[in-house]
Amino acid sequence: MLDFFAIAVVLLFILALVDLSVGVSNDAVNFLNSAIGSRVATRRTIMIVASLGILCGAVFSSGMMEVARKGIFNPEVLTFGQVMAIFLAVMLADVILLDLFNTFGLPTSTTVSIVFELLGAAFAVATLHVMTTPDTSVLAFINLDKASAIVAGIVLSVAVAFSVGLAVQFVSRLIFAFDRALHSRLLLWTWAGIAMTAIVYFLLIKGLKGASFVGPEMLAYFQEHALVMGGLSFVFWFAFVVFLSRLGFDPLKVIVLAGTFSLAMAFAGNDLVNFIGVPLAGMASYTNWQASQLGPENLLMGALAEPVRGNTVWLLGAGAVMVLTLWVSAKARSVTDTEVNLGRQDEGSERFLPGAIARTVVRSAMAAGKAASVLMPSQWRSEIDRRFERPSGKVGSEEPAFDLIRASVNLAVASVLIAIATSMKLPLSTTYVSFMVAMGTSLADRAWGRDSAVYRVSGVLTVIAGWFATALIAFLAAGIFATVIRIFEAWGVLVLVLFALAALVHSHRFHRERSVPGTTPQLALTGLQPRQAAETVRQRFAAQLERGRDATDAAIGALLSGDAKTLGSARQSCGQMNKATASAERRILGELKHAHLDSKNGAERLLMLFSTEKDLQQSVNLVHSACAAFVHNIHSPVNEALHEALDDARARMHDVFDVAIRATQVRVPKRWEEVSSAASVAVSELISCQLRQLERGERTTGNARLILRAALGMRDIVGELNAAIAVLDQWNLDDPPLRIAS
Repeated sequence: MLDFFAIAVVLLFILALVDLSVGVSNDAVNFLNSAIGSRVATRRTIMIVASLGILCGAVFSSGMMEVARKGIFNPEVLTFGQVMAIFLAVMLADVILLDLFNTFGLPTSTTVSIVFELLGAAFAVATLHVMTTPDTSVLAFINLDKASAIVAGIVLSVAVAFSVGLAVQFVSRLIFAFDRALHSRLLLWTWAGIAMTAIVYFLLIKGLKGASFVGPEMLAYFQEHALVMGGLSFVFWFAFVVFLSRLGFDPLKVIVLAGTFSLAMAFAGNDLVNFIGVPLAGMASYTNWQASQLGPENLLMGALAEPVRGNTVWLLGAGAVMVLTLWVSAKARSVTDTEVNLGRQDEGSERFLPGAIARTVVRSAMAAGKAASVLMPSQWRSEIDRRFERPSGKVGSEEPAFDLIRASVNLAVASVLIAIATSMKLPLSTTYVSFMVAMGTSLADRAWGRDSAVYRVSGVLTVIAGWFATALIAFLAAGIFATVIRIFEAWGVLVLVLFALAALVHSHRFHRERSVPGTTPQLALTGLQPRQAAETVRQRFAAQLERGRDATDAAIGALLSGDAKTLGSARQSCGQMNKATASAERRILGELKHAHLDSKNGAERLLMLFSTEKDLQQSVNLVHSACAAFVHNIHSPVNEALHEALDDARARMHDVFDVAIRATQVRVPKRWEEVSSAASVAVSELISCQLRQLERGERTTGNARLILRAALGMRDIVGELNAAIAVLDQWNLDDPPLRIAS
């Protein structure tokens, strides 16, 4: 047993390293989003500032270590063996759960996950114990008061963060309009001084409560002189931003960079316990067990209830791992995209589809807004509208998602709220706070217009629903894992480790495939020269034709051979084609809007070509779905005559796609009409052959229906390729009609 538990402790620390990686990948959005969204500096500069904040916050996180030891369960009634089962189950479940959310680019809470994993694992272990010892109660094992307070604090923080973010941003926008010409320099300097003072006060004075190197005397001194130090801090920061302004540096950039540092520091100080608190508690438990010389089921772990301070070296080491992950993580950007998309000031592609609840919320909010506007004097309304009016000008895809005013409010408000909770040793969710602050400021800043509000609200509701899913999945997964470990011990741990490893590998592969754009160029025309714009359009259409050709060829081949494996490549090609078409559909009008085309024909031809691509995508999907249904439902194989007609149609379709692809690179080949006509004849012969066999009773109606559906899809493809060729024939690369104004 000694070797098993020693290996278990080592495994806990290995899982902690993985958990740090997946956790930072998810939480990076909390402190990077505002700085990156507002483009306050280069990405490298932002990352350096955030990294320094993480290292400082890691040192200040010691006071939170007790949460994993006694915050959720009562260690004095649990044995060493039970506690180790809880810790192993929690770490395994946490790694899998956070990586799952990272893969789909959804922000979730590492705090909620760890709390409910501890609850689920402790509940499962307690239930197993009660089954063998009926005179005990499950409730005796769980610290319901502490757990309830944590959950209530997290739920309350959502409402508080949204409300405070909305209110502060509304007032800030009244003071600092979108038009920088309306800004008062004195008010701007005052706001910068207040924001910087709040950040320094809460993170360096309140945050010192958790630092392992700060003694009680120093802490008492800071607390007694907090008001004086706050006043001096304001004077210093006010003078500092005035000095920078005189040098030509924007004071708002000071706030955003300092806020990025502070929020990264608050994140590390509050959330580090979620990643290393359990392994450190496991190591302490193992040390106590070794010293006791008792059996693993005989030693009660009351020692975990004693106060603890983390070792600064351990904390810095964990912070270093977090920093390294921050720089190399690929999944962090996927999570960041979600929050940027929901909070951006401009129109664009909407990731989330609207639902009934979102529509109801938006209609109710609009009705309340109209009622409030009636009660407000017209002069007030006009002045407020003027402050919220954005200056006219070019807005392109390279513009920031929001301005520095909103970015500074996001960071200052979130960091202060998180720092307050950290100083009170409440593990609130940094994700929930930062996300809801960002959503509150977006609403107050009128980023959710009538054309986007229902989509944005739907996205917010989707993310919040994911938070509830986090709690449920964390509770159930940790409970199941703890049960497996208690029943099967070492073998159970081995199976769960292999399962976690397989899940990580699979999610990494899925995310990589999901993130790789493939060979289809993005529809990005803004800023391109006329020839470059025309070539971009042609290249992406050629890539789509290649995918359509591959999907059609593989689908018909699967129908002929009856081999379901062949359908895999057809499904992949269809998926890539669908994704590229959907992306272009979201962007095409925005590109036309910002490209400033000086040729009406160029814009019309681009729309016509995309319309053809859309129809082509649907026809290719029709062929694939018909062939897939034929194969998966194990229909009778086609006879020799029908096989020959299908094979000929397949070859002709391959030829017509090939010639169409060449037409995107050069002038339309002279043999196009010949190839197109041959394809049409082959498809017509396939339809006639199937109808004749159906009349003679050689095929069932269900069998014939699928083949005819595939044939009609091929006929539509030929017609759509003819339409595309008509557009391409007018599109001469030497004199492209798609011109972009300078």
